[in-house]
Amino acid sequence: MTSRERVLRAITFTGPDRVPINHAIFPGAWARHGQALAEIVNFPDDFGNRPAPPAAAPQEPEGYFEEHRDEWGSLWVRLRGYTTGEVKEPALPTWDKFKDYQFPPNLPPAHFDHLKARLEMNHEYWVNGSGGALFERLQWIRGPENLYLDLAEDREELHELADKLVDYFLTDITRYLQAGVDGMQFADDWGSQRALLISPKRWREFFKPRYKRLFEPVKNAGKFIFFHTDGWTLDILEDLHEIGVDVLNPQHWLMGEEELGKRFGGRVCIRSDLDRQHIIPHGTAEEITAHVKQVIAAFGRFNGGLILHGEIGPDVPLENIRAMYAAFREFGEYPLRWLEGDTR
Repeated sequence: MTSRERVLRAITFTGPDRVPINHAIFPGAWARHGQALAEIVNFPDDFGNRPAPPAAAPQEPEGYFEEHRDEWGSLWVRLRGYTTGEVKEPALPTWDKFKDYQFPPNLPPAHFDHLKARLEMNHEYWVNGSGGALFERLQWIRGPENLYLDLAEDREELHELADKLVDYFLTDITRYLQAGVDGMQFADDWGSQRALLISPKRWREFFKPRYKRLFEPVKNAGKFIFFHTDGWTLDILEDLHEIGVDVLNPQHWLMGEEELGKRFGGRVCIRSDLDRQHIIPHGTAEEITAHVKQVIAAFGRFNGGLILHGEIGPDVPLENIRAMYAAFREFGEYPLRWLEGDTR
């Protein structure tokens, strides 16, 4: 079974040979562990990632920060070598210059030509295109506080900006689909640790119809939609499924695997987000193994339904990384014989 077929069978609940795996290793983990990490993460990634230490970067003093202005016009500050950072100066802090504001060019045709040629030559692994981050891009352009005020005031300019962004993303989505990708990846972090960042009602009024516009060409092409969203997002997960999301990547440990399993197990494929705040960095090997088993039991026992993914940051010790991948290997093989007799 190829990796591509394995992922497809997991998404469609049609019996993969094992739970597919998607690596997620941050630069800080490589900086801490080096080659020792590479020797652990040699388990095949079903999305074609080949984990390897990044090229050596100049060593900077601890706490070194750098700034850069992105192609959208926003000024960022970040800790070198690890964090994405945050916007210090948004591109549009006021609406005064909105009529003259220009988006950067879309990805060049050569990007899609290269991707199409690569897929025609070898399409063994699952490949997603990038559908963008609507909510986050609006934050980066306007700044978070401004955006929340815009939403509360229902500013006409915000509607116009959001619709232009949807059109912008649709241009690349169409080209990714023409290149032959298997699905499209969307990402917006919608929750705090305790609640959605805006009211569910406002989300459904403003964002849900725009996500639907983004998803429609993907569904019409018979492809699959992946959606990543961090935080407490339980209020909108059913909405996302309703408008076409096939694979959800939520912080399930925050909301509870048992509850999400009851609601979505066997209906939506879950790309796991193992507990990267507590268990993965600070737990024992036994706790990590139990966590992996709990996740597989909640989402992966429906003849598919799960993609295993656990983020490895610089705070995760080698023995915990080793325990996580060992549990993937031992308990991710179908049929899940260790779950036989489970009556949930």
